[in-house]
Amino acid sequence: MNEKFEITDKICRREAVILIKKRRVRRNNRKMSNLKKILLSLMICGATVSWAKEFKIMTYNIYGGRLTDGQKLGESIKPYGPDFVSLQEVDKFTKRSNFRDITSDIAKVLGYDYYFFKKSRDYDGGEYGISFISKYPLEKIYTYELPSEGVEKRQLVVAELSKKTFGKKVLVMNTHLDFKQHMKPEEMESLDLLTKFFDKDDIKFLSGDFNFLPTTKYYGEITKDWRDTYMESNASGVRTLSDPRIDYIFGSQSKKWKVKSSYFINDATQDWTKLSDHLPYITVLDIK
Repeated sequence: MNEKFEITDKICRREAVILIKKRRVRRNNRKMSNLKKILLSLMICGATVSWAKEFKIMTYNIYGGRLTDGQKLGESIKPYGPDFVSLQEVDKFTKRSNFRDITSDIAKVLGYDYYFFKKSRDYDGGEYGISFISKYPLEKIYTYELPSEGVEKRQLVVAELSKKTFGKKVLVMNTHLDFKQHMKPEEMESLDLLTKFFDKDDIKFLSGDFNFLPTTKYYGEITKDWRDTYMESNASGVRTLSDPRIDYIFGSQSKKWKVKSSYFINDATQDWTKLSDHLPYITVLDIK
C-alpha cells in the first residue's frame, strides 16, 4: 500500500513538473513573439537597435598646474563629464603646487576613485610627470619608458579598464612626447612597438601631448595604424590637417567604436588661457 502510494506520488510530481515546464515554454514563446514584434516594428519604422555604450575621453596638458590648482582644474572640466582623463605636465607635492597632489585633487572634484601618477622626474621638492583619472574600475596598469634625453623621462602609461564596464577589453594610453624633433624617430618607433604588444582585437585609445603637428610626417606615420578622433567628428564646420594642434586622442583600427563628437574646449564659461597653455580636448565615443 505504501509502495503504491509512493509510486503514484512520484508520477504526480513528475506530471506536475512537466506541466509547469510546458507552461514556462508557452510563456517564454509569447515573450519571444512579443520581442520579435517590437524589433520588427522598429525595423519597419526605420529605427536601429544599438547596444553601444558612451565613453568620454579627455586629454589635457595642465602646464604643471602652475597657473591654477587641482580644485579649479577639476571644477572646470567636471561639467563636460569625462569618464577618463589623461593628464600631462603634472605636479605632485612640488613647492609651486603648494605641495598638493594635483591628480588626486582633480579626482576628488570629479568624484572618481581611480587615478594613477607616473613620475618623469624629481622637481621643485616633489615630482613631475603624467597621470590619469578614471570613472571606471581598472584591471591593470602598464608603464613603459620611451627613449629620452635629459632628466625628464618620456613614458607611456596604459590603463586596462575592467571588462565589466563595456563587456570587452578597452585600453586607454597616455603619453607626453619630447618637443625635440631629433628625438621623434626613436620615440615613434618605440611607441609603435609598445602599442602593438597588446592584442590587435583589443579596443585601444592613445592620448596625450605628442608635440607634433598634423602636417608632419610623424602624424602620417601614426595614422597608418591609428584613427584620429578629431578628424572623424561630425561637428559642424570643415576640419583639416592644417588645424594647429599637438594634443590628440587616436583610436585603434576597429569597428567596435565610433566617434559621436570631439572638440577642444574653449567656450565662454571662463578664460581657459588662465588655466594652462593648452586647451582640454575631449572625444565622445560609442563602444559597440
